[in-house]
Amino acid sequence: MDIQRDEKIETVLAMLEEGYTQDEIVQRYGNKNWKSIDMYFRRRGYRWKDGTFIPFDEKKEQERKEVLASVQTELTKAAKIIRSLGKEYADILEVATKNGFESTEELGQYMMSKGYKWNQEVENYVEFTQEEEVVPTEEHTLPTFNLERNQQVDALLTYLLQNEEQLKDLLDTTNRQLPTFQLRGGNANKTLTMNTKLTALLVDYSDEYNLTQKSIIETALVEFFEKYNYKEEVNKLFLN
Repeated sequence: MDIQRDEKIETVLAMLEEGYTQDEIVQRYGNKNWKSIDMYFRRRGYRWKDGTFIPFDEKKEQERKEVLASVQTELTKAAKIIRSLGKEYADILEVATKNGFESTEELGQYMMSKGYKWNQEVENYVEFTQEEEVVPTEEHTLPTFNLERNQQVDALLTYLLQNEEQLKDLLDTTNRQLPTFQLRGGNANKTLTMNTKLTALLVDYSDEYNLTQKSIIETALVEFFEKYNYKEEVNKLFLN
């Protein structure tokens, strides 16, 4: 494959070697985003791998073309899957989902039943004969993306269930009444300097809900202390 080289290619490769970020390279050349740089290299026979651009593997590209050429011309489901995987930036989980499979494992089982097995070298399915023994080795076993995703979902659901009461309290804002607390001790005068807009809100809320400013501030302080590491201390102030 004839790899074209020009000043931009040489400069970008040198900048990547020196540790420049993608954003810094994009800014230097005035591109809209990194995809523009990527497409520039791809049109000139390069692909992205391990943090830099490298020339396309001609042998691998030829094998990929042969795989696509060997697909039956009729629009069978297996053929469409292979065509989809042969496209640039193909995502196997996305292809599986679009074709009605819940996981890449289920997709692999379907393709196996149609006479295809996964080829890691060409990153696609290839035909195999029934005489070939297909052993599920690491070389051609597809990653089960759905398992990882399900584990993340399970972990999130577990967390939500563990904090169910707190979440309900935060989300349920309908018909909530201002809590009142009976506290030990007497009253004391305290002069505070507050933001003028917050002061206005305090006055408005007090008038609208017929509450004293003292009760509003005390309630706010109690809930603040309970939430931010002073729960035991503030609990000692409550009357039984």
